[in-house]
Amino acid sequence: MLAFPQKILTSKRTLLYRSEGPLMRMALYLFLVALMGVGEAALASEPLPAPTGPVILTISGKIEQTNAPGEARFDKAMLEALGSASITTSSEVSDKAQFFEGVPLRAVIERIGGKGATMKATALNDYTVDIPLEDLKYEPLLALRVDGQVLKVRDKGPIWIIYPRDSVAILKDVRFNSRWVWQLSRLHIE
Repeated sequence: MLAFPQKILTSKRTLLYRSEGPLMRMALYLFLVALMGVGEAALASEPLPAPTGPVILTISGKIEQTNAPGEARFDKAMLEALGSASITTSSEVSDKAQFFEGVPLRAVIERIGGKGATMKATALNDYTVDIPLEDLKYEPLLALRVDGQVLKVRDKGPIWIIYPRDSVAILKDVRFNSRWVWQLSRLHIE
């Protein structure tokens, strides 16, 4: 589910509880669920615009939406337009929990209609790791900021894949550490 429909649902839940009677609440709930499904389908089918700023992420492979031959290229503004999320969590490279802000990875994959089992994530230094698409169930983040500061190349930016390891116990397992790709530049969906 994309980030913005969740916000719509969250704001409408208040309305659901203020409505009179269980039938009215159920009707409103079903309407909102249907509306969210239509919104996601429409978003994935809209043409992907060309980036107007520097490209910071290129996605290729089994994707439905492209804006370059065989690729979906994103600048920072395009990514931020897909919604925002934040995670406060610790990492293997920091002694304390940090506040990460960015774009839900799920929103990006849904926007380009990515289908497959694995994402090959590649960093600017050519570090590569395979990330199962099933990891989307953990709601990883494409972090663009940490502790309020924009990520730059020298501090693991411009994009760092972050998992909510302090919220989900299994994510502290060492096998997930390699999936925290900093300086992310490419994803290839297989």
